[in-house]
Amino acid sequence: MAKNRVAGTMSFEVDNTGGTLINISAFVDGVSPVGDVITWIDVTQFTDTSERIIAGIRPAQEFTIRGFFDDAANADPLMAPLIGTIGTVRFGPEGTSSGSRRLQAEALALFYNPTGEVKGAARYEMGFKLDGSMTVGTF
Repeated sequence: MAKNRVAGTMSFEVDNTGGTLINISAFVDGVSPVGDVITWIDVTQFTDTSERIIAGIRPAQEFTIRGFFDDAANADPLMAPLIGTIGTVRFGPEGTSSGSRRLQAEALALFYNPTGEVKGAARYEMGFKLDGSMTVGTF
């Protein structure tokens, strides 16, 4: 087993508003940090000599995917209509082979922004906000 894993086989799927997960991995070259996080609550009392905390709730995290803009029928026209909808997203940092880590959740698509610059590649960013918590499992 490799000590440092390479994310070159990353998988990212998104619900196409019809209930079908579509693999858009070919158009995604980065995913901002996403996973399981929990908030904390301060329960320090006046007589405590150190700060005391307890676990709170899981916040609705936001994350962004990014990649090269592609106006093909299976890229830009698929992602732009998702804005304002909640659907399933599934992320496999190491791909989809059996036993690989899988993160899955329902998420609201917040924005889809194509970008470009002179002498640069056309790119996009798409933002999501979790609806509930992220499920961590395996393929």
